Amino acid sequence: MPYRFDLRDASLSEALRRIAGEEIASMQARIGAGSLEPGDVHGLRKSFKKLRALLRLVRHGLPEIQPAENVVLRDAARSLSGQRDAAVRIAALDRLMPGASDPALLALRAHLVAEAAMPAPPPPDLRDLLAGLALRINEWELQGQDRRILAEGLSETRSRARRAMRAARDNPDDEVLHDWRKRAKDHWYQARLFLPVWPDVMRPIVTEADRLGEALGDHHDLAMLQAHLDALPDSILPADTRTLLADRSREARQAIEATAFPLGARLFAGDPEEMADLWIKWWKIWLSQIG
Repeated sequence: MPYRFDLRDASLSEALRRIAGEEIASMQARIGAGSLEPGDVHGLRKSFKKLRALLRLVRHGLPEIQPAENVVLRDAARSLSGQRDAAVRIAALDRLMPGASDPALLALRAHLVAEAAMPAPPPPDLRDLLAGLALRINEWELQGQDRRILAEGLSETRSRARRAMRAARDNPDDEVLHDWRKRAKDHWYQARLFLPVWPDVMRPIVTEADRLGEALGDHHDLAMLQAHLDALPDSILPADTRTLLADRSREARQAIEATAFPLGARLFAGDPEEMADLWIKWWKIWLSQIG
């Protein structure tokens, strides 16, 4: 089944175990061959994010489990980050300077490609971690009322996203914006879970939350590229080309911010508790179809 709630789930606990189990099975299939391609690494990282967003949604129903499992998932995802950074830098440069023919830019791109081709540390073997997680998932049982668990999780996610957005508006530092992206991604994944509840209403929310996350992701990729370029010697990146790229990067990131903040303001408008209660009302009406 897709990453979403389903009327066939007898309870929120069953939905939690099913969705988490499906993500784990998908991840195990990716690493089954033993050699991870870039697409596999990207897919694994997405699955880790989906699992963490799911656990954040139900954190108040798993008070003794969620914190530790979240750390396990976070550390595993971080262990894969180095596998994608070199490729991200090339893609960010191509977005920043599409169709560039300047010799200095072509030489820079060739340097980044050569860096990406250099032998990298082997990715961690996640088999044991995923096998252990798959076993523990079978024991997950939420404590408390399903409605209250979801309401508290949704409210907390929206509150954290709003705080991160305000912090980014007050201080549009790259890392602050990256933190906002993480919270926006949580909101996107959780909205995806609720998509069947009212598709006509939830689908635009899912679409726009995805657009915000992707925009902030592009912002982070440009920031990563810029930090890497700042560390390159003049023999690889001449001063005039360095200045050109820095100016273009700053302009591109400012353009992203100009779009992201109004979009975020719309997505996260409304009192977090009131908006969570509204989603839960829709969820309860959806569940009434079972009877």
